[in-house]
Amino acid sequence: MGSAIPAKSALDIVRSRDIIRPIRTIWGFQPQGDIMKPIGYRALLAALATALLAAGGCVNKEKEQLADLQAQYNELATQKQDLQAKLAASKAHEMELESQLAQVGSKDSDVQRRDQEIARLQAELKERAAAGKAQAGGWDVGKFADRVSVGTDILFASGKATLTASGKAALDKIVADLRKTYAGLPVRVYGYTDNDPIKKSKNLWQDNLDLSANRAMAVTRYLIEKGIAAETVETVAMGATHYVAKNDTSADKAKNRRVEIVVIKS
Repeated sequence: MGSAIPAKSALDIVRSRDIIRPIRTIWGFQPQGDIMKPIGYRALLAALATALLAAGGCVNKEKEQLADLQAQYNELATQKQDLQAKLAASKAHEMELESQLAQVGSKDSDVQRRDQEIARLQAELKERAAAGKAQAGGWDVGKFADRVSVGTDILFASGKATLTASGKAALDKIVADLRKTYAGLPVRVYGYTDNDPIKKSKNLWQDNLDLSANRAMAVTRYLIEKGIAAETVETVAMGATHYVAKNDTSADKAKNRRVEIVVIKS
């Protein structure tokens, strides 16, 4: 709290004409020199001086309160500036994180596109592999040799070694492949049977090896007849060996009864 107004100064203020004039008007007395008449008039002046002293103290107190409020305001203003700066920094950090997140999302998209491309290429390789196996009428393409297999149920009647019309049609397509794609390369004709023993055609064939040999020779003769050089063709009887499927069912037995034509590439 600030200092109060000095007593002498307060009395001087009271004695001034601006203060005395309304007082004497109220009381109806005139001041005589420094002595106010009557005695109640001086008491009134003392009361006024005391009031002024109190008022001066209140003014100082209000000034102190205002100063305190101003200090608090300044502090709050500083805190506000600090918070605004932190908020701006936070927003900048948020924008940076959003940018990084967008980059991550872009990378994820790139990874996803890469995975899709890998899957597409793998599918394409599988299709090419399947196409390679189906190339030239069912040829299986290998590194050193290509081969095609024809079921003997197509080529021959049961227990026979004479080519059927459907068998010759199937061989005609293979002959075209040999001329176009494998011209001049060594050709081997392998004959296979299932594991059923010879019964109905026992008078024709000694065993499955005999039957497979005659069927392979029938195919070889047809290839030569259609223009494949005889010196490039070999005939091999395999009999009831080298199965491609179990002989447990009729369908598996049919897969094992076959003639394979193999072209040696190197």
